[in-house]
Amino acid sequence: MRLSFLLYQYRMSATRILSRFLIAFGGHSMKLKLLRKAGVKIGENCRIYTDSFGSEPYLISIGNHCTITSGVVFINHDGACWVFREDVPNLQNFGPIVIKDNSFIGTNAVLLPHLTIGPNSIVAAGAVVTKDVPPNTVVGGVPARVLMSLADYRTKMLARPDATAVPTEPRERRAYLERRFRETLERA
Repeated sequence: MRLSFLLYQYRMSATRILSRFLIAFGGHSMKLKLLRKAGVKIGENCRIYTDSFGSEPYLISIGNHCTITSGVVFINHDGACWVFREDVPNLQNFGPIVIKDNSFIGTNAVLLPHLTIGPNSIVAAGAVVTKDVPPNTVVGGVPARVLMSLADYRTKMLARPDATAVPTEPRERRAYLERRFRETLERA
């Protein structure tokens, strides 16, 4: 391995360790501050649980009231252009990723370059998003496709038994869920 590559890897590891240390003591607001410093545009009232913002975080824009769950990967360039490097030395494919207001990106979703996720949209866990997501929709799959409208998803969630019975206070929620699912957990 080249020395420059090893130095780059060391610097990136040290940066990750330092940022996790700062987040541990500074909380979620410190994480948002570090991401903004790296160039990620982040609106108000966002919850961000991933650390993978690609090599060009300044090409990512997140609106207001968005949740980006753990394991979400932002890929803002197509590194596969490398196979053409001998013929076309400067061939590159970079693109922005824009997430509009009030969107939810599920665990381990992959977002590719050149896409916009419309407002009031949900990206299902594990989805690979290769093109724009229309507003007010739920998408999922590989590649991601529209599964239903946001209104249909709301109706489906509200039709679940006890959908609105779960307490919001953490201790009460735990007690409620343990009672509710005791039989299932005891059989496991």
